[in-house]
Amino acid sequence: MLSALKGFFEHKLGSPSSLTRCGKAVPRSFIRRLQIDEFRQVVRYAAAHQRFFAQKLKEHRLDASSIRRPEDLGDIYTVPEDLISRPPEDFLCRPPDTVFETTGTSGPPKRLYFSYDEIDRSALYEAAALRENGLRRGDRVVCTFDAGYWISSWVTFLACKRLGIFCSAVGKPQPSEVYSRMPVYGYNVLIADPTWLVSLTEIAEREGAFPMKLIFAAGDRMSGAYRDYVQKVWNAPIILGYGSTEAGGGLGMECPHGKGYHVDEFNFLFEILNPDADGYGELVFTTLSRRTEPLIRYRARDVTRMLSEPCLCRTPLARIDAIKGRRDEMVVMGAGNMHPAIFENILEGVEGITTNWQVAVRQEGLRDILEFRLELADGIDSAHVERAVTRNLEARHPDVWGNLACGMYRLAFRFLPAGTLVAGRKPTRLVDERSESG
Repeated sequence: MLSALKGFFEHKLGSPSSLTRCGKAVPRSFIRRLQIDEFRQVVRYAAAHQRFFAQKLKEHRLDASSIRRPEDLGDIYTVPEDLISRPPEDFLCRPPDTVFETTGTSGPPKRLYFSYDEIDRSALYEAAALRENGLRRGDRVVCTFDAGYWISSWVTFLACKRLGIFCSAVGKPQPSEVYSRMPVYGYNVLIADPTWLVSLTEIAEREGAFPMKLIFAAGDRMSGAYRDYVQKVWNAPIILGYGSTEAGGGLGMECPHGKGYHVDEFNFLFEILNPDADGYGELVFTTLSRRTEPLIRYRARDVTRMLSEPCLCRTPLARIDAIKGRRDEMVVMGAGNMHPAIFENILEGVEGITTNWQVAVRQEGLRDILEFRLELADGIDSAHVERAVTRNLEARHPDVWGNLACGMYRLAFRFLPAGTLVAGRKPTRLVDERSESG
């Protein structure tokens, strides 16, 4: 019954405009029942067709027919390392139509396989999210997500096709190339990753911004300072999205109120693993509608929490908070439990550095060293930058500063030429090098 209702919702009403109109009328209780029903179905399907999951059930002496909710699976999860270390055949349930890869910033890339219908389905739900945020026929979109083996560009292009909106999905060219074409093609919507977007905005600040309706950013965290800067230069709001190749595209997107990501509960079931006192823990999701390579309780490594208060947009879909960091990027050291978001806050407003930065944890003797690796710009003196960073550390994170005052670690700075820290599609912001330095 629930699956039939969902099919009617998607295919009879299934334009992006119908999804956004009808989505607000769907009660939370229905959504949850729908998720549990589909969770049971995908568990049974994977048990029958996926070697990896069937083996996990056998190891834990579980019968798929007895699994009703995620917690019934105990400590069975799919982790990123599984996708890297095991052959694709262990996860494939049927012949695929296409493959995409993750960015590979923390090791070898993960390869994910899909059917064409699954990509189209992702595009439908992204189209609904874009429409909810104001995209309409007549808008002109330029999308600069890396096209290569990365999935986001293709899903966004198909989402714009669903909406009947002009779209140039141009891969990831130099920002100057896109800037020169903006008046030629009349783009009024930008879709890009935050680092690339900041580089384009620096050009617009120098040479003049063009009229812009909306800007969508995803692919990496965007600090408040960078968001404010981009919005000010273009005089247009930024909407942030969150997704991954493993998810097949988008997992969630902000609404115009900008209070967390509304997540796609029709295609995913979400859990927060080991939440702390504030509710923050590792995001875990199950792909409810995929049948080529379903992922059961996939540990995304991203740290966030569920938001319980209703959103002003009245959409009943659950929300997750802004990503605090990655579980595999968290470093426990003398300064405390460090996340990249801490350093985003410390570096916010510091003049004379580029958007590329890295913080490394090293060890000298028995002492932890917290080393800021920064690229200088605009001829700023490095001593000026050191003072600004130190002031921000003391003022904005007194607990971390207190550990420094107690001698639990030392600060260090390394200044590099512009462009040195650019590597791959996403910068690795926080690294632990203590094992290498002894």
